[in-house]
Amino acid sequence: MKSRFFVLFLLIQTLFHGQEYTTSYLSSLSYESLIELYDDNVTDTLLARKIAATYIKKAREATDSVKMARGYSRLAFVAPYKEALKYLDTTIAYSKGGDHPNFPTIGYLFKSLYLYNNEAYEESLANAILGYQQAKDKQNVAHQITALHQINGINELWGDYQKTLDAARLTYELLQSNRNIDRYYDNYIASVEGIGKCFVRLKKPDSALAYFKKGIDKALQVQDSTTYHAFVSHTGTALYMKGAYQAALDSLNKADQYRDYFIHSYPIIYNYYLGSIYHDQGKEQTALFYFKKADSIYEADQILSPELPLVYNRLTEYYKLNKNEEMQLKYLYKLVLVDSLIDAKQVFVKAKTEKEYTIPELLEDKNNLITGLQLQNKKSILKIWVALIVLMVAVIALIYYFRRQKVYKKRFENLMEKNGDLVETEEVENVPTVQKSEIAEETVAEIMGYLKEFETNKGFLSQKVSLNDTAKHFGTNSTYLSKVVNMKKKKNFSKYINDLRIGFAFDELKVNKTFRKYTIKAIAHECGFKSAESFSKAFYKKFGIYPSFYIKRLLEEESKKGS
Repeated sequence: MKSRFFVLFLLIQTLFHGQEYTTSYLSSLSYESLIELYDDNVTDTLLARKIAATYIKKAREATDSVKMARGYSRLAFVAPYKEALKYLDTTIAYSKGGDHPNFPTIGYLFKSLYLYNNEAYEESLANAILGYQQAKDKQNVAHQITALHQINGINELWGDYQKTLDAARLTYELLQSNRNIDRYYDNYIASVEGIGKCFVRLKKPDSALAYFKKGIDKALQVQDSTTYHAFVSHTGTALYMKGAYQAALDSLNKADQYRDYFIHSYPIIYNYYLGSIYHDQGKEQTALFYFKKADSIYEADQILSPELPLVYNRLTEYYKLNKNEEMQLKYLYKLVLVDSLIDAKQVFVKAKTEKEYTIPELLEDKNNLITGLQLQNKKSILKIWVALIVLMVAVIALIYYFRRQKVYKKRFENLMEKNGDLVETEEVENVPTVQKSEIAEETVAEIMGYLKEFETNKGFLSQKVSLNDTAKHFGTNSTYLSKVVNMKKKKNFSKYINDLRIGFAFDELKVNKTFRKYTIKAIAHECGFKSAESFSKAFYKKFGIYPSFYIKRLLEEESKKGS
């Protein structure tokens, strides 16, 4: 959360740069001076883009295709995701077929990384393989290792775990014999993490723990707290497999404070392991809470994870044992759906890897450490299975989609009839009981007056709202404010703020046509939420439908009235 002073500082800094680094001044610099200036100002996106554009212009005037490729790669690093992919494609196009040691390899590798971070795993794998092939042709060991890590990382999720482990260990050996390469630390961390995660998926926790310890030791050595906590989280998964439940819980919960820095599928993995720990201990209600949480996360962001089928299998079994056929069928549908989606993804990844990716000949020739990945031809039987899987997924997805749309439509109609006055779809945490005698009536009345003014002025729309700051603004203390909200609003302060924001969103979307044209992210920010995900979850919890569906139905109702 940025202070006003910090925002002003950035504005002044931007203006300063705009004055100091004029187009004519930048054009007068050499290529290397421009790159150095870019690297020094890469966090200032506007300036960095201006520098990269100047570099490209100079290269174009000199008809230097390699330098143009270099300029577009720099432009990609400071561009939004979709633009970055286009710039990287341009980087590849300008340098393809050339003899530069770094291009077009860099274009392929960064494109693979961007696609991986956005869950486009199949495309990411294709680009990583192309990057690896380019690096191998140019005998660039550092780039080969980077490409191998990206290929192995995708295979660790969706491929053959044993083959991936073999490849990851051999990549580690290659790295150990080339310790002087650039980004050695990053490659070392990627190696030990990849090997450890493969051992987890192969149910060999002791071996996994040995490699996770290597990662922890190295992260502590360089004081890298994010990487340290990532390995602590991985350690929790291995400890669970050993049956060391309390130690596993401690590790997972300790690392969870860094969740914003982990991969997008981390919340599902975290909730799966917590649910499994409690399930194995016979604490079914607590386990059910975490499995359902994993389900709700998937519903919200649709990010696949190999742990998802295990989550839905647990939920299906739970409702089967409790003779709840409706819920059993619901989670069985989800189990079949995600299982089919994951199977289709695994078929592609395995086929792509086996067809186009082999262990580096560099090691075969010099160290005799790598034996190669076997090439296997997937003939007609593979095509038939893929077709059947796709067909089954399509049918199940359609059934599930129409069932869900029917439920959402009914909820929308109820909302319109009751003007949004519905009970939340999930259980609300118990609010502590507050006796009137705990606070003087005059104080209660005064705080209620402030709350009324706060609601009227829509103070809750600010993202900076907090219990302490609001109490200070009211001229009271946080304890009194919290207790009055508990007593009078029958909810805690956080839920009180969220309900006000969601109520505002509901009403504003209903009456304001312009507001409906905003993106979900923009609507979330306007209503005081920090992310589209937290807004969508809160809206669904309150009304049983997602804001996107609500907007869609409002637009349909509006269209009917106009016709």
